Amino acid sequence: MTDFGSAHYIKARPHATAFSLHDPLPLFRREFTLTREQLGDAQLLVQSPGFAVYYINGRPVTDDIFISPLSDYRKILWYNQYNVTHLLREGVNTVGVIAGNGFFNESFKTAWDYDTAPWRDAPQFLLRLTVDGKEILVSDGSWRASHKHSHITFSHLRCGEFVDMRKYDTAWLRAGYDDSRWLHAMERSDSEISGEPRPINCQPVREVERIAPVSITPTPDGYLVDFGVTISGYVQLTFGAPRGQEVVLRYCEDLDGQMRPKHNLMDHPSYYGEELLEFQVDKVIASGNLDTFKPLFTYHGFRYVIIEGLSTPPMPMDICACFTHNDIARRADFVSGNAVLNFIYTAGIRSTYSNMFWSMTDCPTREKLGWLNDAQATTEQALINFDILPFYKKWYEDVKADQMESGELHGTVPTWGWGCGWGPVCDYFLFELPYRIYIYTGDPSMLTGAIPNFERSIAFLQSRLQESDPFILGDWMGSAGNSTRIPKRFVWDAYHFKSVQTLFIAKRLAGEDTTATQQQLASLRRRLMDTYLDADGRCTVDEQTSCAMMLVLGLYDQPDALRAQLVAAVERDGCRLTSGMVGVQYLYDALSLCDRPDLAYRIITESTPGYRTWYEHGATTLWEAWNGADNGSHNHHMYSGVIAWFFKSLLGITPDEKDVGFARIHIRPCLLREVGYVRGHMDTVRGRIEAAWRYEDGDFTYTLTLPKGICGEFQGKELTAGTHTFRLEEK
Repeated sequence: MTDFGSAHYIKARPHATAFSLHDPLPLFRREFTLTREQLGDAQLLVQSPGFAVYYINGRPVTDDIFISPLSDYRKILWYNQYNVTHLLREGVNTVGVIAGNGFFNESFKTAWDYDTAPWRDAPQFLLRLTVDGKEILVSDGSWRASHKHSHITFSHLRCGEFVDMRKYDTAWLRAGYDDSRWLHAMERSDSEISGEPRPINCQPVREVERIAPVSITPTPDGYLVDFGVTISGYVQLTFGAPRGQEVVLRYCEDLDGQMRPKHNLMDHPSYYGEELLEFQVDKVIASGNLDTFKPLFTYHGFRYVIIEGLSTPPMPMDICACFTHNDIARRADFVSGNAVLNFIYTAGIRSTYSNMFWSMTDCPTREKLGWLNDAQATTEQALINFDILPFYKKWYEDVKADQMESGELHGTVPTWGWGCGWGPVCDYFLFELPYRIYIYTGDPSMLTGAIPNFERSIAFLQSRLQESDPFILGDWMGSAGNSTRIPKRFVWDAYHFKSVQTLFIAKRLAGEDTTATQQQLASLRRRLMDTYLDADGRCTVDEQTSCAMMLVLGLYDQPDALRAQLVAAVERDGCRLTSGMVGVQYLYDALSLCDRPDLAYRIITESTPGYRTWYEHGATTLWEAWNGADNGSHNHHMYSGVIAWFFKSLLGITPDEKDVGFARIHIRPCLLREVGYVRGHMDTVRGRIEAAWRYEDGDFTYTLTLPKGICGEFQGKELTAGTHTFRLEEK
């Protein structure tokens, strides 16, 4: 712990305790004195594996929340640094800390077994304060700690937080407080949390937006508050109630016919064991005065909150929803003349934001885990739409640290060890992320830096070539549930080829000898073509996913037969989506390669169940399942990858894989009369690209604005910086 000098992790009890509905979070405090001469540039370093909130002289150190970032605490310990010069003063100063549980100390049983994590321990933190580089204060056994004085009586990241406002007091955060009845903090002596300390450089989690209610309605169960959109976060509520009155907040994404919370089986005992009292619930015991509540160490996925225990409805100015996620800026926008496309875009952006929690999580409700299969499916659209590179760089370090000696990855990262056997649909994220970053930024460092990880992963794939070796995910979550149309062996083989292809690119960029890798790639290509193409050049697996993947991966001698087969398969299926979450990553691009973007557009906007189903249901985020009205999360980002097709095909902005980092772009807009118009922009590493087209009076007007440093070719004309307008006849 070199960065932390003589500091020790400290806690308020010797070990984690069993599950209890009364398990107050610990408070910690320490006073220290500074002379005028000691005041200067003050830097605070903190690391809190279960999250913590830090105060100096009664004021929060930061508006960041959920400090410190998630990780496998045996491998990486991400820490935060804050300039606190403005918070210190001459004389006696006080540092106060509230430590949470997070995933570090999950005491109740779930399907993901975090209650058995080897690092599990009592809430704790590590702290070092320096002034002008000199160590002034560290966390050690001289601190005082108390559970008894805490107003947070129960808190778990996955289910909720209970507070007793009768015990709420801020006096302990200031100098002069009598802590003589508090216990001495304990210095941790075990080695289960033994990771390498690393400074965190990605954007923090914050309350990024506050959303007012659109309605407050009395129901037999309480006051139903509708915020109009589904988000990740929590509610801030100001209320008055008799002392000792319990106020309950029940969060949900959906309602049943009686206006009660409807969790769509996410609270099923197969996920949460018998210990879970209720799903997504916060509770507050009133002080008898005017109380303001919001949780510190939990967040939920919700659109609605039902509030029990109030005698009068909250006024709109007294309640808001806090949209919490990593504070990552937008860098693109898109709008069209089709309502379903516009829904997909806005809902996809909101779902992506809702799942930014130190990793790309699957959902903010049931799991809050960084599923790699979901993230692989959406990497490209996220790089287009968000300033997400620092976030991805943090998470990629967690991914590399997670890789097992065998080369396999867990399905979720970070993890304590749960989630083996999911297969290349998850593992390929190791390759996908640095490859897409290279294409979109021109920076090969993540790609070349992961070569040893690539080689281990490919060795694992090669050792498990038989389909009889079990792995869980194939063409996951097709329109009728789990897709069985595509053999898992096909999925395995395709990702094996892609992995070696990415390794070849990385080695070439690193200046390494690529001879053996090139030979391996050629051998794999020939084997896959011999296995999956017949004598006529058609795919032996006559389905949308397989034909699309063969086309996009270039697994053909002549593409015409495959193109005709894919078009025929889509038409045979009535333009209804049959691909699962693997296939949709290739299908729309493949149809553009076939010069049939009209079919992609029909699938996207008309297939049912599909995006249209969600749109007609009034969804404001993307769902987990196409037919998920009564099943699964209503805030998943995994089907937002289609947004990349909006930019590449509808707007015609496609990065050139030979001139990466937008040195040159492919300009091939797909002009569809049915859409009416599209317009959008993308902020690239070389500046903003703007594109738009509109259909009027039988032809199209296409406008493209390029910044300096980006060029491209359109209809035989070389385009450079400036605005270019074309009038195009309808085909």
